[in-house]
Amino acid sequence: MKSISFRFALASVSVALLVLALVGGVNYLFLKKALLKDAGQRARLIVEKSGLQIREIIARTGNSSQQAMTALRNGGYRPEVIKGVLTRTLQQEPLYYGMAMAFEPGVLRDTPFCPYYFKKNGTIHYLDLANDRYRYEEKAWYSRVKKELKPGWSDLYFDKGGGETLMATYSAPVMEKDRFAGVLTIDLSLESLQQIISSIHVLRTGYAILLSRNNKILVHPDSSKILHQYFRTTIEYNRIIREGDNWIYYGHVGSTRLTLGIVMPQAELFATLNTMSMILVVLALLGAFLLIVTMVLVSRRLTRPIEQLTALTREISLGNFDKKIELPENHDEIYQLARSIHRMQDAIRQYMEDIQRAARQQQKMESELEIAGAIQKSMLPGPLPETTTVELAATLQPARAVGGDFYDYFQMDDEHLCLVVADVSGKGMPAAMFMATAISYIRAYGDTGTSAAKIVGKLNRTMVKNNEANMFVTLFLSVLNLRTGQMSFVNAGHTEPYLVDADGVTKLPSSGNPPVGAFEGVAFREETIVLSHGQQLFCYTDGVNEAYAADDEQFGGKRLYRQLERCRQATPGQCLASIREALDDFCRDCEQSDDMTMLCLLYP
Repeated sequence: MKSISFRFALASVSVALLVLALVGGVNYLFLKKALLKDAGQRARLIVEKSGLQIREIIARTGNSSQQAMTALRNGGYRPEVIKGVLTRTLQQEPLYYGMAMAFEPGVLRDTPFCPYYFKKNGTIHYLDLANDRYRYEEKAWYSRVKKELKPGWSDLYFDKGGGETLMATYSAPVMEKDRFAGVLTIDLSLESLQQIISSIHVLRTGYAILLSRNNKILVHPDSSKILHQYFRTTIEYNRIIREGDNWIYYGHVGSTRLTLGIVMPQAELFATLNTMSMILVVLALLGAFLLIVTMVLVSRRLTRPIEQLTALTREISLGNFDKKIELPENHDEIYQLARSIHRMQDAIRQYMEDIQRAARQQQKMESELEIAGAIQKSMLPGPLPETTTVELAATLQPARAVGGDFYDYFQMDDEHLCLVVADVSGKGMPAAMFMATAISYIRAYGDTGTSAAKIVGKLNRTMVKNNEANMFVTLFLSVLNLRTGQMSFVNAGHTEPYLVDADGVTKLPSSGNPPVGAFEGVAFREETIVLSHGQQLFCYTDGVNEAYAADDEQFGGKRLYRQLERCRQATPGQCLASIREALDDFCRDCEQSDDMTMLCLLYP
């Protein structure tokens, strides 16, 4: 009879699951199609909006060129007039990188003359491009306009010997009495285009790319791909298509012949749909389980009289014709079986509740750790003000959701910059709490003076008083005079930083100070050096040099030293990226054992 019950329940559940699967599949396909249609419409709106912005820049550039040309003509093309008109235009238009007035020899001037004004580090610089090394008469932006006598834009190029950056140039002919007299140019740097494209936000990690008329990459989140040929030779416009793990929409940017691609990760695009599908699957399985239990109970109750009749016929076959059978009103056997089933159900229910309770607790703990990690990241400093002369890059990669490493930098006043790289003993939440406390006190004490030793001393006294967990922090704290390059620093039991310049790599000596929070009444010793122009300061925590490979070999100071040797001409960001790549290649798939923090500062 059990086989009958099982087959009856299985048939019922199979039909129900088949119906649910068909309904769910059709619903999934319709929702997916609707999501793709909506994503394509949103991407089209983004392309149209970006096209309006770029067309406005192009139109504004043409107007600026005409206004500047009129002002130069009225001023007689005198050098002081050229300087005033070009610098004033650059100051009024933040997107412009540079402007030049290139004269045709023998018309307005007897000899070549090409004054060029461009922005660099927030100030306007001057350069005369009329030299044998540059030869502006041979440049495409000059020769094309001279030949065609009409304005136009160049492709993206690197202006070697001139602006020394990736740019696109708008060139307009200067005519005097129907004679070609020169070319007026306005340069837009790649950064200007990047500002527009990078402002496009797509889902959580989606992004936008900009392609030239020849399908060369102009703007991309991965700067290494810029000016490389795009992998697709033929592009399908105005429709969303799948490429690997992404969905991409390509559209023309107005009449510029540029192509804007909106890249949407498939996992994020269908995240809501996938979540709904998983919920429906879970509900279907739960319903199937309840249906099986119900069918089994009902079928067994219906087949019980058949079992009793079978027992009766067995007695008759043995010759016991007097055997009588009466079904008791209380159905003891069925009652006992029901009680057994109920006990089993109760046990299973309790077991499932225990599992769910444990899962909720685990999820709550993971959520709290994620929140703590987000709070920890939010305490890290943002970019330095644009007026700050130094260039700085920093990175922190915790070994867990929350870590004990931290870095900080902030301007104490107009001339002094405070830098901190530290490592709290321990890991996890206690280390993160200790770290947050240390950051708060450092920022508070950093406003009271510019002495590194005094700041660390105050921090030590405060941390010792409130150190019930007996934790400590090793740190490197320095105060840099942005004007003179003089840097005072305190190394409290931390790894020694490096100085990197064109002559090589040197290590800053340690003063033998103990960690902060370990002992009372410590007088921390302060060292002072003077950073030379072009010199870099590299600070890190021991998670970098003590990173392990699969064979338990450490990355070590020698590998770090050799990597820094290769970064003598690199920017801080390039230096950190190079070391991060070397660490990834060394460790490969090994689990990270300690927090890794790096900070690199370039004194210009």
